[in-house]
Amino acid sequence: MKKILIHFGLICSISILIGLGVLWYLKIYTNHDSDLIEVTDLSGKDSNDALKYLENIGLEGEVTDTVYKDGVEKLAVINQNPAPGMMVKPGRKVYLVININSIPMVSVPDLANKSSLSQARNILIRKHLKLGKLTEQISSFVKSKNDQPILAQYYPGTDKPIKPGTMVERNSLIDLVVGISGSMDSDSVNLQDIVEP
Repeated sequence: MKKILIHFGLICSISILIGLGVLWYLKIYTNHDSDLIEVTDLSGKDSNDALKYLENIGLEGEVTDTVYKDGVEKLAVINQNPAPGMMVKPGRKVYLVININSIPMVSVPDLANKSSLSQARNILIRKHLKLGKLTEQISSFVKSKNDQPILAQYYPGTDKPIKPGTMVERNSLIDLVVGISGSMDSDSVNLQDIVEP
C-alpha cells in the first residue's frame, strides 16, 4: 500500500510539472499578453482614414460589406469586427462595414385612384419614401368626408406628374392630391398641417 501511495504521489508531481512546463512554453511561444493592440472604435470615420489608421497601428483593415444607413456620411464606417476594445495580435484583420457611396434608388408606387390617404402614407413608408405636400381637390366620385382617395401624385413642388415605377432616391418626397366631396371656395388647399402626425 505504501508503494502505491509513493507511485501515485510521483505521478501527480510529474503531471503538475509537465502541465506547468507546457503553460510556460505556450506563453513564450505565443507571446501571450505582450504586443497586443487594442482595437479602436472606428464608427463614423471615413473608411479610407480608418484603413490608414489600422495600418499605422499594425493591423490590417478590410471592407467586407456596404449598406445604406440614413444620417451617416458616405463611405463612413458603420460596423467592425473585432469590436472596439478587443485586444488582438499585430497583423490581425479588422473587417469593416461601410455606408454606401450613393443613396439607393427606389421605385415610386402607383397611389393614384388606388388608395386612400392613410394607405398611401403606409405604402410610402414601406417604400422608404416621404409624404410631401398634400392638396385637396373636389371630386365628383367622393361620397363621404371619410373618403380620401389619392387622385394624383407629383414631383415635389411641381405640377409634373410622377409615373409609377419611376426610380427616385430613397427618402424622396412625393406630393399627393387628395379627393374630397362637396364644394369649396377654392379648388385646392394645403392639407399639410391636417395630416402630419
